[in-house]
Amino acid sequence: MYRRILFGIGVFACAAFAQNASSKATAAINTAVGCTLQTSTTMGDTVPQTCHDVFSGASVPVTPDNFATIMSSTIKVSNSQSLFVSPSLVTGLYTQTKVKSSPGGGQSSATASGGVYLRAIVTNQATGAVTIAYPVASCAAGILGCQADQNGNFGVTLDARVQQLTQDISNCVVTVGSSTGSCTFDLTTDLLLKTTSAHTFNFIFPSVGVGTYTVAVQAAVNADAITSGLATAVGGAAYGLGSLTVESVRLVNGFSF
Repeated sequence: MYRRILFGIGVFACAAFAQNASSKATAAINTAVGCTLQTSTTMGDTVPQTCHDVFSGASVPVTPDNFATIMSSTIKVSNSQSLFVSPSLVTGLYTQTKVKSSPGGGQSSATASGGVYLRAIVTNQATGAVTIAYPVASCAAGILGCQADQNGNFGVTLDARVQQLTQDISNCVVTVGSSTGSCTFDLTTDLLLKTTSAHTFNFIFPSVGVGTYTVAVQAAVNADAITSGLATAVGGAAYGLGSLTVESVRLVNGFSF
């Protein structure tokens, strides 16, 4: 009997400063945690993990797998200026796969995955027009590092992992003298990986034009867990401490991507 248990939990909060318009540079920070967790089991395991248990930090529920603004600030720019946006973010991945096999019982498999993605957008306060920063604005399917969310909107991959564990045991045959018999045993294998790292990625808004703009950095997390045979899989992803700097610059004449 196949039984699939799914937990989808997301958390999000944001702390920012330097919200006043600036002609040169501004900044913001994030001190809260956002995460998602997915679990699948056909072994009847009780999986007590939650996002808060796996990745410590203050938690506020949000919808998982959607981009959410984690840092933002406002800046005033003059004609022919561009914006350089440099966010840094701590991310974490949690994957656990467990399988159980018996002789002649067939193959068991568990796959767990998780990822954290980032993008920057700028909103013209006068017109409401929203622009996505480069290089994400140039993303397309098949480009390494470009990740689409469930709505087809792209972000840059900060962290991503797929962990798969497969196990299959052949029949056990024992021969003693002229007698042949079989043996019975079970093999259970459990693999867990948890990593935390910090990342920086530079975004560019070329020639945004004169005006006052709100720059926002948005993060997304996703996870999945798939099992077959006798197995349990847990996949989780999180983001936490972060900082953002935004600088208005004048690029050389004729610059274009």
